[in-house]
Amino acid sequence: LAPSGLSAVSLVDMAFLRHGEELLIPDNSYGPNKSFASGELSEWGITHRFYDAQNPLDLAGKIGPSTRLVWLEAPGSITLEYPDLRALVGVVRKANEQRGAASRGIVTALDNTWGAGIAFDAFEMGVDVSVQALTKYPSGGADVLMGSVVTRNERLHRAILLTHMRL
Repeated sequence: LAPSGLSAVSLVDMAFLRHGEELLIPDNSYGPNKSFASGELSEWGITHRFYDAQNPLDLAGKIGPSTRLVWLEAPGSITLEYPDLRALVGVVRKANEQRGAASRGIVTALDNTWGAGIAFDAFEMGVDVSVQALTKYPSGGADVLMGSVVTRNERLHRAILLTHMRL
């Protein structure tokens, strides 16, 4: 659990990104996620670029050697477009295969706030980490300020847990 949806997003960014690495964000994603990337993350030497979530080939063309985290969002926060998540996750999986087992790999994280944790199973789509702003559906809309970060992967869980503890 995190103190807000944005802090949950930021926790994932800080758990997986280091100086010199890159974050890819859908162009239709949650505005504060974009602001955190252009503000704090860029000050820490972490670069970011935006990709067209409706075009898996655009994502494929933007993944580079320093890409470490790819954010997904379904539907997009403002436009409510629904991307082909299986195709986007497939692009990242292919890039990880090309990098080989020795690399740290690229992590996929989904802002699953609209899915509310029950209406949409992020892990069935192959997503590594699912994040929610619990301020929305679970709390009844603004009664609680809280966020959540969930993964089924023990290694990713440990990275998130240790970052959460240190913060």
